[in-house]
Order: sequence, then C-alpha cells, then structure tokens
Amino acid sequence: MKRIIPFLLLLLFCLAAEAQSQHTVSGTIKSIENGEPLPGVNVMVKDTSIGTVTNVDGYYSLSVPNENVVLLFTFIGLESQELSVQGRSVLDVDMEADLKELEEVVVTGYTDINKKRLSGSISSIDASEIESVPMPSFDQVLQGKAAGLYVNAGSGQPGAAATVRIRGNGSILGGNTPLFVMDGVPIEAAEFAALNANDFESVSVLKDASATSLYGSRGANGVIVITSKKGKVGKTKFNYSGQFGVSEIGDWKYDMMNTEERLQYEEMVQNGPGWDFSPNNPERPSGSDNSLDSLRQYNTNWLDVVTRTGFTQQHQLSAQGGKEQTRFFISGGYLEQQGVGIGSALERITGRVNIAHEASKRLRFNLVSSVGYSQSDFLPSESLSIANPFASTLNMPYQPPLDAEGNYTYGPLDANPLEWDEKTSFQEGQLKTNLTFDVSYDFYEGFSFKSKIGLDYRSSKSTSYISPDSQPGSSQRGQEGSYGASDNKYFKYIWLNSVTYTRTIGDHDFSGGLYMELIRKQESSFGYSGFGLNSKLPNTPAAITPGTASNGFIPTVGGGNTENALNSYFFIGNYTYKSKYNLALSARRDGSSKFGQNNRWANLWSVGASWNISEEDFFGASWVNSLKLKASYGKSGNQDDTDSSVGDFQSVQTFVATSTYAGVSGIYPASVGNPDLQWEISNQLNVGLDYSIFKDRISGSFEAYNNITSDLFLDQKLSATAGFTSVRRNAGKMRNRGVEITLNTTNVSIGDFLWTTNLNYAYNDNEILDLGQVTEFEFGTSLVREGYPLGSHYSVGWAGVNPANGQPLYLDQFGNPTPIFNSSNATSDWGTSNPPHVGGMTNTLTFKGIEFSFFFNFQAGHTLFNNQSFFIENHNVPYNQSTVMLTMWQEEGDVTNIPSPRYQRQFTSQDIEDASFLRLRNVTLGYNFPRKLISRIRLDRLKIYLQGQNLYTWTEFTGFDPEIGNNIAQFQYPTPKIYTLGIDVGF
Repeated sequence: MKRIIPFLLLLLFCLAAEAQSQHTVSGTIKSIENGEPLPGVNVMVKDTSIGTVTNVDGYYSLSVPNENVVLLFTFIGLESQELSVQGRSVLDVDMEADLKELEEVVVTGYTDINKKRLSGSISSIDASEIESVPMPSFDQVLQGKAAGLYVNAGSGQPGAAATVRIRGNGSILGGNTPLFVMDGVPIEAAEFAALNANDFESVSVLKDASATSLYGSRGANGVIVITSKKGKVGKTKFNYSGQFGVSEIGDWKYDMMNTEERLQYEEMVQNGPGWDFSPNNPERPSGSDNSLDSLRQYNTNWLDVVTRTGFTQQHQLSAQGGKEQTRFFISGGYLEQQGVGIGSALERITGRVNIAHEASKRLRFNLVSSVGYSQSDFLPSESLSIANPFASTLNMPYQPPLDAEGNYTYGPLDANPLEWDEKTSFQEGQLKTNLTFDVSYDFYEGFSFKSKIGLDYRSSKSTSYISPDSQPGSSQRGQEGSYGASDNKYFKYIWLNSVTYTRTIGDHDFSGGLYMELIRKQESSFGYSGFGLNSKLPNTPAAITPGTASNGFIPTVGGGNTENALNSYFFIGNYTYKSKYNLALSARRDGSSKFGQNNRWANLWSVGASWNISEEDFFGASWVNSLKLKASYGKSGNQDDTDSSVGDFQSVQTFVATSTYAGVSGIYPASVGNPDLQWEISNQLNVGLDYSIFKDRISGSFEAYNNITSDLFLDQKLSATAGFTSVRRNAGKMRNRGVEITLNTTNVSIGDFLWTTNLNYAYNDNEILDLGQVTEFEFGTSLVREGYPLGSHYSVGWAGVNPANGQPLYLDQFGNPTPIFNSSNATSDWGTSNPPHVGGMTNTLTFKGIEFSFFFNFQAGHTLFNNQSFFIENHNVPYNQSTVMLTMWQEEGDVTNIPSPRYQRQFTSQDIEDASFLRLRNVTLGYNFPRKLISRIRLDRLKIYLQGQNLYTWTEFTGFDPEIGNNIAQFQYPTPKIYTLGIDVGF
C-alpha cells in the first residue's frame, strides 16, 4: 500500500500537467462570399493527425496540444488557410472560393478529369451561361458558347430544336448530330422542349478522339455531356427565379409592295387590276375609277396580320442541401411562351429530384431523375404552303383579311391565315422522363465497383384538326374536314458496370477502369386520319364519319415498331507523373445490331498525352501561371444514332405489304440488305496549347485538328438485273480540319469595377476526298463532288440583264454570258451552306452590385439558296412582289438586275446569297442587392434584371433569317426578339 500511494500521486501530477498543457479552441467557419456557415470543413493541427470537421452550422471545437499550434483549414473548392492559435480560445474563419481548383474538374460522362491533367479537347459551359436564357430548347442556348460548336436555330417556333454540329459534318448521308448524354445516360437528340436548362450545372463539349472515343461507335460527331445540379452539404437553401416578358418579330428585311406600289407595278407589266382599270389601258371597262378607289381603300400589311406580340413567363423553385450522408436537389419549373406567329405556343412543366446517399464510407447510392411535360401549338409547315402564315405575306396589299360582312377573303394562295388560325388546330403533347440510379462500393483499397441503370423515355401525342366549315376543310378527303392523331413512344435504357482503380505511389498517379455497357432502344408509332367531320363536334375524333366505299371517307392508318441494341466493353486509363506528364488511354469494342453479322463488331481506341511545361523547374517565366501542351490521336465510330441513313434493319432485306392480288394479301421486297455494312470510322488528330498568364488575367487555348472519316455511308449503283437501283455501302472519305481559339481576359479590375471578355473562334475546312464508284452526284440543290466541301451549291450562273432588250443573261459552261438557260451549264462554284467560321464573344462589366453583359455570336463564309426571293422577285407568279421589282428593265439602256416581264424566271446563282451574320444574341442588365440589406428580410440573395434576346442582326442576306438550319431559305419561322424582366431570390 505504501508503494501504491506514491505511484498514484505521481500519476495525478502528470495528468494535471498534461491538462494544463492542453488548450481548446473553437469557432465558426463561414463563406466570405455570402456569409453562410460552411459544414464539412476539415480543421487539422498542422503536421499532426489531430483534427475535426465543422458541423452543419459551421461550428468546430478542437483540443490542441498547446496555445501556439498552427491550424490548417481545408475544403474542396475553397482556398486552404493556415492560422496560428496564439493563445486564442475562439478562432472564426472566413473562407473564399479557390477559382483554380473549381475549374479543374471536367465531366466526360464516364469519368471526371482534373483539367490540369486533361489531354483531350473539351470545352466546358458553366450553369451561369445557360440559366435564365428565355429559350425553351436548351440547345439554342449553347450558341456561340464553345469553340468548334456550331448551333443554328433553324426555326423561331417555341421549343423548336436547333441544328448542332461539332467540328463540321463528318458524314454525307449519315447523321451528323452529336451524341447527347445527361447524367451518364444517352438521351434523344432534338427532343429538348420538355427539359429545363435551369436544372443544369454544366455542359461539356467533347471534341477530339481522346474525349469522344470513350463513346466508341457513337462518338465520331462529338459528344455533349450535361450534368444536372446536385445536393450540397449544409442547411437547405431555397431559390426562386422568375421571368416575365414579351416577344416580337425579329429584323424583317422584306420590303413588300403596298397597294399604290402594287397597282403601279401591275400597270407596268400590264397584268392585274392595276392594268385592267388603268387610264392607259385602251380596253379599260367603265367604272374603272371606282374600282381603283375600292382597291385603294385597303393597304394590308400581311406581316401585321400573321404576327403578334407574344407573352412569355418562366418560374422555377428549387431546394438544395443535405448532411454528410444524404444530399439532395429538388426543383419544379413552369414555362409559357407564345410565338410571334399566330397559331404557335408552348407550355411546359418540369420537375427534378436528385439524391445522393452515403450508407457508409464504402457504399454510396445516387438517384438522378427528371420529368417534364410540354404542350405545344405548332405550325404544320414552314415552306411555301397554305398552312404557313408567313407565306401569307405574298397576298395582295389591296386584299383585306375580312370583307365588309366579316367573311374570310382568299388571295393567290387560296387561303386565309386567320381562317387557318381559327378553324384548324395542330398540337403536340410530350411527356419526357430521364432516370439514373447507381450504386458504388469501394471493395478494396483503391478499387471501386459501380453499377448504373438509366433510362430515357418520351411519349408524344400529336393531333390535327381541320374544320369541315372552312376552306382548308374542303380540300380534305371527302371535302368535309379531317381529324388526325398519332402516338409515338421512345424508350432507351442502359446498364453500365465498371471496376475502377485509383492509386498514388510517390510521384506516380494511376487510375483506370474496365467497363461493360448495354444500351437498348425501342420506338413505336401509330397514327390515323379520319374524314367527314360533324361540325357540331369540333376537335374530337367523335366527329369522324366511318368510311365506306360509297361515302369516300376512308381513313388513313399507319404505324410501326423498331428497336436496336449496342453491347460494349471498354477500358479507360490515366497516368500522371509529378503533375507534369500525363497519359490517357482508351480502348473500346462495340457490337451493334444495326449492322450485318460480317461487320457487327468494331474496335475503337485513343491515346492522348499532355505536358505541363510551367511545372518544370527550368521554366522561369514568372508571368506565366500555367502552360500545357497536349496532343491526341484515335479512332471513333458513327453508327448513325439518329437513324437518318442507317436504319435498324439496313443490313437485311426488308419487305412491305401489298394490296390484295386475286383476293390474297401479300408482301414484296422493299430493300436489298447489305450484310457487310459497318460503321463510318473517324480518325482524329488534335494538338493544343492551354495557357494562363499575368496572374490569370489572360487565359485560353489554341487547338488544331485533322479528322478524316472513312467508310462513308453511300449509295452504290447495282446492276439493273438486281431489281434495285442501289444499295447502301461503306465507301469514300471526307476530311474536316481546322483551328479553334479560346481567349478569356480581365480587361479592367480597379476597386469594385471589373470588366471581363470571353471570346471563342473556330475555322473548319471541309473537303470530300473520295466517293467510291463516282466522283460526284447531285444531292438536292447541292453537288457532292470530290475536292469540294459538303453543301456546295449547284446552279447555273447568273450574268445579269442585257441593257439593250431586258433579257436575262446566264453563264455557259465556259463562263461566258448567254441568253439561253441550260441546266447542263450548272456549276458548284457558289460556295457552301456550311459556315467555315463560327464563334461568339461575351463582355461582362460589374460594379458593386450592378452587372451588365452583352453577347454576340457570328457565322461567316457560307452562302444560302434564298428560295423566298424566287417568289417575290418573279414576274411569272401571281403573288405580291418586293419593291425592287419596280426597278425592272423597261426600255433600251436601262441598267438593272430585274429583267423584262417578257422572260421566264429561272433558279440561278442570283438566288444564292452571302449568309454571314453577326447577331447581338443577349444583353442583360442586373442588380444584386447588398446582403446587409436583404438579410433584414431573411434573404440570402436578391437579384433583379432586364434581358433582351436576339436584339439585332447584321447581315447581307435578304431572306427572313440567315439561321435556317439547312441550305434553302423558304418561309421558315424567323427568330423572334424577346424582352424579359427577371428576379432571382435565395433564402
């Protein structure tokens, strides 16, 4: 006992001494940006394993060995801080974003790559660049946002999809649309009206083989990867954003004749009422003055008749938050947009639920889901059609829309746009669902297994109604209107399994993965049109009269089912040494049901490397923050995911049903199969330089590429004894090569004033190298010819008007003027419809809470067939004309480009125009209220802004709009101007 007591006293003394040396420090860590507490921040005693993590309120408490230790505060995406305790018991910290670190991660769909180690060509578009833009189809929001990304609106109808290309067209007959992937699941292209871009966190544009070959046989046209917003650790944050606005017709370049000008023109050409009632007409009937006065009392501007000021509104409410184990993002949105053209509108409602859960340090679950429903009223035609209100601008100015009794009037088109608006209906309802669920398990140090199931589903129902009590109704079968409906369903699902490995050994960083993926797509359609409608039952199938042989109301019925599958095995590997030298490898084997058994499988691969020169010890340029040289080469494929060229059964012989023969139904061959059909193959080389200089005030990249597509899908002629004229085979080559430049600058940064500029430019040179059996063939109004770019216009040359007699002149095959029009003199020397130059520029100026930005995009170096000018500069058609027709040739010596009315109008190079344009795409002026002010009403953020979209276009093109999405301008719905007032509220 005597020995134990001294030992206990000694132990108590040591414990007391140890307690006196311990020190407790606590505090709260907040964001310097918005003052919000930051949960999950690591607080460590430097050079020890002693540490803790802040709770949901950003609070921490830590016992440290002594009063003078240094604490290290770290959090992903925030700048780390080292602070000495210096005897303090309370140490609060404000942390700010680490911009370099935030920009380092690039999403490819299968993996996330540190930008510093990236060897491929990928452009990233941040959420701030696509949020709040009042465009229902998100692909149009991407215009001018990334180098090498070509987006052409094509139509101004609400919800209409755009034409999208990455580094040009790689196929002649196959699909050229990029692959779209959302949260790891491939989604249907050109069906975006039911998706809400405000839910997107980022968009990555994958352009070279190192990036796209991850997608194997679907990556040749590039890949656009969409990542939706996810939950974040911290208290739940709510955000509301809303917009109200109006839209109006864009820059209208047509100067159509008014009544006085039309009557003058008719007198000049001696045709029409202007000549019939003219005092200069020797056969003028009595009462002609009264007839002319009657015509002059009307001066209809048909553009005013068919357009309106549209109303638009958009609302979104979201909640984001969670704890360490479970994080969530939930949103709901509503959009309504009236088109500027009568009879067009879109209404949409969307919802999203994204949940991430960590069951343990090794086991994780993720659910990403969205649903959207859109209802649209659409114009059934955008060509020279009675169903297109914009074609009604060809009506005569002295024709009123309604007569004195309120009845519809009918002009040269034998249609009235008001009647079409009031007596017909064309609608589509679309339900769109995207779902991804994955589970991942870290089963051994560095090893992880992940299984993902995803689906993309669309159900569309379209209806059409043409009243029996209308002029359009009289042109339907049986002359008593029609009602039609169609149902289309699209379903794609994927199952992806992977095992990945990540490890760092000294200066060596390794990562790699083995993947197995199964994709299956199914489509079905059914539709009918019935006739002989009961006028007392409008817009319902109940009005249809059952068809019989005697009444002539036999309905039309059709439909179909199709499916295809893709099975893939692939490897992705990355290696980095000392954060300086990076190597990226991928290899993929794809098997597609679309191709014959002889060529069902394809081997696709890529290799990429990069060198962070600025990390080298010998690199002494202090004004250079980062400098990276990169290069890649590889092989991607195109299996025509859009099915525009290669259908699901292209490799086998198909049959169709025929009418009965001798009372027996039968079938007959519809196409000849080709069991040797295979992928188009794109061999892609890319070199680039990424840089940042002068303390990151100037940054950007320069890239050059050379892509050669071989085994093109082409139709090759067959012997006449085969029973078919041609078969689709793999033959020929086409090349796309070019350069891309991205430049980001901080022009002025003085106090609270900041001015930044973001510029991107791309040049693409397209050339057809080989066409297999032939050297050229006609394709619509273009000529596909070796040595020329795709989309080369094919036309007889225009040489002007002979001043001596007003006769039109053309160019013969030797380039000499001739009065004889001969289609065999057509050449392909009139440019291409695909713009070689595309780009965009954004300037942003901020001062305290004020933000002002303006964004331009441009396309240049291409030409378009202006089919509109053929009808409004043509003596031989019964439509109203452009005022330029008043300058026509009338007497010897007149120098003009409008020939005498005695001669027939022809399609020539006169109708091919320079379609280059520069468009002021967006201007935004906003104000962020000070946090000290809005915190009094318990708000975290409050912003109001004014926004204008498509405000002005500089172009020499005389058609409705240079953005038409193809090579011929007909009477497409023009891009509208949109003005909105918006508000963003965070709480």
